[in-house]
Amino acid sequence: MLIAKGKTALMQIFLIAYLTGILWLRRNPLSLIFSAISPFSLLFILFIVSEGKYLPLSITGSLVMALVGYGLSLGQDISFYKNEYKIQDVFVASPVSPITYMVGLALSQILFGLPALLVLISLATLFLSSAIYIPLLLVTTFLVWASMSSMGFFLSSHMLHMRNVSQIISFVNVILSILPPVFYSIERLPVLFQYVSYLVPTTHASLIIQSTMGIATPKEWSIELGFLVLAIYLVGFVFLAKVKALWRES
Repeated sequence: MLIAKGKTALMQIFLIAYLTGILWLRRNPLSLIFSAISPFSLLFILFIVSEGKYLPLSITGSLVMALVGYGLSLGQDISFYKNEYKIQDVFVASPVSPITYMVGLALSQILFGLPALLVLISLATLFLSSAIYIPLLLVTTFLVWASMSSMGFFLSSHMLHMRNVSQIISFVNVILSILPPVFYSIERLPVLFQYVSYLVPTTHASLIIQSTMGIATPKEWSIELGFLVLAIYLVGFVFLAKVKALWRES
């Protein structure tokens, strides 16, 4: 019974991803380029300004920023499908669960950024201090993307207008990928703000990647702590998406 339900859920996920991702990309392949503009623009600027000195940090920040952007943009897509196309009403009336719907759309969203992510991950692997850290890099990538997708789904479910969604998602994007020590060393912050930044998941994602590159990280921080925080955010927002997200309109 559970196996049958699992197979059905997987089929539903891939069908949603196909309808909202692959079909769109077949008609608009330039979307792959447009979605990569932001992270690569910052990477280019930082590379020029620092004359390549901070390239590892720039690649780390660009990768984390891309993951945050692709994850949170799920919220904009969901709001658009719900409020403009009314597609969500179709899935609400079907046996599709909110989590299945979320995962399907998240998978379609990552398709838009897949080429950019592959390039950034490949660049990051060039600066790893050892090949044994590749699994850590991939796990970190997954945790950030999954937690940000869950956050985007949860936030968008409580917003009724596209303008509000765009504003909130953009604000959260800045809070998570620009202000924290993602593109720069955490040691540049005052001690108080360093501890505050530990509350932000992207800080830990950046520190994990930095540590795999051999970049010095704070003594009070550890990779285990970083993965713990990322896991807490993932589980927490998946739980909120499942229990507290507004799926059916009253």
